[in-house]
Amino acid sequence: MRRQIAVVTLLVVAALVLLTSQARLPERRAVGRIGSMVIALVGPVQGVLARGADALSRAWRLYTEIGHLRRENRRLNEEVGRLSDEVGRLREQAQATQRLERLLEFRRLVPGRAVGARVIGRDISQWFAVILVDRGSRDGVRRNDTVVAADGLVGRVLTVTASTAQILLITDARSAVGAVLQQSREAGVADGQGQALLRLKYLSRAREIPMGEVVVTSGQAGLFPRGLPIGTITSLVREQGLPYQEALVRPSVRFDHLEEVLILIESRLDR
Repeated sequence: MRRQIAVVTLLVVAALVLLTSQARLPERRAVGRIGSMVIALVGPVQGVLARGADALSRAWRLYTEIGHLRRENRRLNEEVGRLSDEVGRLREQAQATQRLERLLEFRRLVPGRAVGARVIGRDISQWFAVILVDRGSRDGVRRNDTVVAADGLVGRVLTVTASTAQILLITDARSAVGAVLQQSREAGVADGQGQALLRLKYLSRAREIPMGEVVVTSGQAGLFPRGLPIGTITSLVREQGLPYQEALVRPSVRFDHLEEVLILIESRLDR
């Protein structure tokens, strides 16, 4: 094997020498019989070597291009991640802006002074009971102040510190709100049940109450201002033996999505 390689190498070198000498002596056109034989023998080997060199060159170019494409793909993935984060941030800002615009629009309909507050906590074990907001007595907040959102009544202030307030939601079992049906003016009391729906009590059994009718605050007892949206009727409950009928009310406010509220601090009676 080594001898064959040596012979091929010798022939290649000889061919190169002959070709070089011909290049240096342009007036000598013929290479002679021996030169022709050497070229005939070495030509195929040179072709194989040239094709191998071309294949190696193409493979190297492909390898470098793959490396470049991988780096570019990594850069593009990082850019996509950055842009996705930016889109998420902008979407969150847009949603917050929409919520605040609706809250400000609702604020124009409520007389007296109010302060905006952000929900900063809630008791997971009592999801429909209380929330904590970032306003307190130094902002003028007092116990039993009415709390609203853009969609309607949230509840009332339960406890106050200098910088925070605990809000009792209308869905809490301790909550009761004087209510009236917006169209029929049938009066009742909307009690919290510690779950998503309220129970509207003391409605006349003789009254036909349509599904979807809006329930608002009655303003009686001076605890809540009159006309604040509470929710809508979803179903009726007629228990045997009771002189009145009841209804289940879906609150206007989505308490599981509540992030900003208004605390009404001048629409109250002194108490």
